[in-house]
Order: sequence, then structure tokens, then C-alpha cells
Amino acid sequence: MKLLIFGVILIATHTGAQDLEKRLCYTQWFDRDNPNGNGDYETMNELRAEYPKKICSKPLTIQAATLTGVPAESIGQVFEVYDTVFGFSCVNSDQKNDECCLDYKVRFGCRCPWPPIKPEVE
Repeated sequence: MKLLIFGVILIATHTGAQDLEKRLCYTQWFDRDNPNGNGDYETMNELRAEYPKKICSKPLTIQAATLTGVPAESIGQVFEVYDTVFGFSCVNSDQKNDECCLDYKVRFGCRCPWPPIKPEVE
């Protein structure tokens, strides 16, 4: 009986994660900075200032990728920040072997519909 209950919980948890992914609507990709100087900073404050009303108020996920589309997680660089509250930053001085950060773009997963659908005016 315990095994059966565990199996049901496992399936329910896995299904919930899939359902969340299906319910996400993504913003456009944003690339407001480049890695020249101290690093690449795609911070939430700067993005919201530069792209007003283009990011939902409480993003559920963040994705970062190089400009060529390679996911940031597969690059092997160190990120100072990578979350839905502060955004994304890669600092050149944190990298191995005097390597500089690559140029990254970010997007955010929001509850659907995003952007919000405007009601039709009659």
C-alpha cells in the first residue's frame, strides 16, 4: 500500500511540473548589455526601465542563452545572479583563466496569457 501511494505522489508531482511549463508564456528575448567592461548585466531593474510593461510583475522562470542560442547552463561560466528577482549577471573577473563573459540574452516565463489580452471595446 505504501508503494502505491508513493507512486501516485511521484506521478502527480511530475505532471504538475509539466502543467506549469504548458501554462507559461514567454516574453521576448532581451539583450540590453554586452560583456565589454565588467561583464554582461541583464538585470531586472535595468530591463524594466528600458522595456516598460514588457515583463510581467512576477516572472515564474528565467532563461538565459548566448546570442547564438546556446543555453547559459551549458557554457560553464560563473553567474553572479541568475533568478527571476534580480535577473542575470555574468562578471568578467569571476571567470576562469582570465576569460570574459559571453554576450547573453534573457527571457522570462510568465503566467498566460502574456502579454495580457486587451479586452475588446464594443
